[in-house]
Amino acid sequence: MAQLSRLRVLGVPSMRTAEYEKKALNINLGDNMTINTKNNINSSKLSTFSRWCALLLLAVLGGQGVAYAQDTYPNKSLRLLVPYPPGGVTDYASRTIAERLGRELGQSVIVENKAGAASTIASNITARATPDGYTAYAAPVSIVINPVLQDKVEYDPYKDFQPISMMLTSPFVLHANKDFKAKDVKELIALVRANPDKYSIGTSGIGSINHLAAEYFIKTFGLKMAVIHYKGGAPAAQDLIGGQIEMMFSALNEALPFVTSGRTRGMAVSVAKRVALFPDLPTIDEASGTTGFDAVFWVALMTPAKVPAQVLARLTAAMQVVGQDQTLASDLAQKGVYLRVSSPDEVNQFMQRDGEKWGRLIRDLGIKE
Repeated sequence: MAQLSRLRVLGVPSMRTAEYEKKALNINLGDNMTINTKNNINSSKLSTFSRWCALLLLAVLGGQGVAYAQDTYPNKSLRLLVPYPPGGVTDYASRTIAERLGRELGQSVIVENKAGAASTIASNITARATPDGYTAYAAPVSIVINPVLQDKVEYDPYKDFQPISMMLTSPFVLHANKDFKAKDVKELIALVRANPDKYSIGTSGIGSINHLAAEYFIKTFGLKMAVIHYKGGAPAAQDLIGGQIEMMFSALNEALPFVTSGRTRGMAVSVAKRVALFPDLPTIDEASGTTGFDAVFWVALMTPAKVPAQVLARLTAAMQVVGQDQTLASDLAQKGVYLRVSSPDEVNQFMQRDGEKWGRLIRDLGIKE
């Protein structure tokens, strides 16, 4: 009877039991069984055992109904998985956006750094997490690259995640050793073409997005040059300054101190529009006379697939408010990353576009980590 009393308030948690006793709730479970919360269970064909099974089923359903009715999402803190170590710009940006999102949701969004395997560890954890809206993921572009690049990942980027919104984008800067003979992109292309295999371009590691940008650049302009891989952007930049390599693509925030101090020479940015931090640097399209060159690092907010619709709606609406925070946008822009908020569909478009573009390049060149 305690269970039936609980069922009587199914869907009406704020109504006093005495008031609700006046109403009858009929639930048809089939096979001539009707459950009535006022008149208990009526069935001409159920055995005593079946009646107890029905009571148990209603207790479970009633508990769920009460929980959904009483609990307004979110009613506890969320965790945001970040696939990089603490301290980097992406970590900073993710934490800053998480703090602002938490204020909008009325609950803390706690960052958990889950670095490793070029973000695959964090992707695997998110894909296996309970889809209740309390685990979110700052998913980088590598979420669509790694299934092609790595021998085995434990997720499908298009089936195991629910996109919520874009979070941020960051372009790359093509910069060269300050003593390099070419002064702009057209001269660089001409010089490399005239001297095949003489020059080199550095990357922060095999399969990194700046490695793919370098290969994309080489393929787009039909160049022959050595691609030198480093364990991170910092050692690559040091060799660029020292003249061991002639050029590299660096994330905007990483290139900024070198270019502004004159230790390297900025040549172009990798996206379709010029960026505010380097207003005099042309895009590669502008500098080369071509169209369509685009290489960008991005991060999107995602959850495990199959989160409830109300969770998706709440997170999406909250991110739209976050996207209007000009103070936040300005702070991030000064560090070389750009706040970008979108619909879930736009995240899907980014995933499809870059999954196809980078996946094709990886397969064509036989790149493997």
